Amino acid sequence: MTDAELSQRLSDRLTAVQERIQAACQRAGRDPRSVTLLAVTKTVSPRVAASIAALGVRDLGESRPQELWRKAEAIPGIRWHLTGHLQRNKLERTLPLLTLLHSADSPRLLDSLGAWGRLRGSRCRSCWR
Repeated sequence: MTDAELSQRLSDRLTAVQERIQAACQRAGRDPRSVTLLAVTKTVSPRVAASIAALGVRDLGESRPQELWRKAEAIPGIRWHLTGHLQRNKLERTLPLLTLLHSADSPRLLDSLGAWGRLRGSRCRSCWR
């Protein structure tokens, strides 16, 4: 698929998703600007993820830290989200890249996140207890 074809296909899909968000917000009486569209790039190449970003999607998500590392290096200026499991041995490399970690699945990981934040002087009390 050419870059132009990829961009058009992604643009069409993005438009459809944005229309669904608009309709859902209208039904709920909510401002669509209060919704963050997170495009999860699981299983797609950095080329595809970069094409999504080029369409104006600034929040991209990954479920695997190693894939997030690879894509974050290739695509600057993105607000990265980790939607999958994070192992404690990958905190140091992963957390500086993230805007949001969507889950923590153990007390040990929560303790490690808290220690990581305290070492860096985090002021977000609710984030790094």
